[in-house]
Amino acid sequence: MNIFDCLDELQAELFEKSYEEIEAKYYELCSTQVEGNEAERIHNINLDTFQMKVKSSLQEAVCIVNEQSAKAIYFEYDMDNDWESTFFIYDGYSSLIEEDDDWASDWIDEMEGPNNKEFAQIYQENGFDATEKARAITLFLIVRTLVAFGTVAKSMKLNVPLCIGFHDQDPIMRIKE
Repeated sequence: MNIFDCLDELQAELFEKSYEEIEAKYYELCSTQVEGNEAERIHNINLDTFQMKVKSSLQEAVCIVNEQSAKAIYFEYDMDNDWESTFFIYDGYSSLIEEDDDWASDWIDEMEGPNNKEFAQIYQENGFDATEKARAITLFLIVRTLVAFGTVAKSMKLNVPLCIGFHDQDPIMRIKE
């Protein structure tokens, strides 16, 4: 299992499946690939506070977008640093079909987002992709982050493309084009 192939598949699923279906699929993958209760441990982490903080920051980002007639918002989280996140605002954007994420290196504004120390702890225990176990756990952590973020975004009216990814992820995932 190559984690980046899985991320490509996950990108397609974002436009075809519900968040519940996606989370269930990767819970099952983690459950079957990892002995013990790691999938359940990840699944049981309450994300209410994280989502509340994401919503607050995303609302501020939308205000900046509206004030500056910006073109996109990108939510980036850093798995290696307590899952700290940043919202980046852009005056340029390339759609997924263009396969060019160079626009993401030239933001016009940024704001701090929340962290998720529980996800960071689990990630640090296993690493990114050195083993099948690490890959399955990393994918499920990514999916839970993506679903939490996407659920918040879905509850808001957004008129710009919305992207998400971990630090240095390529390509960046699109939640809304």
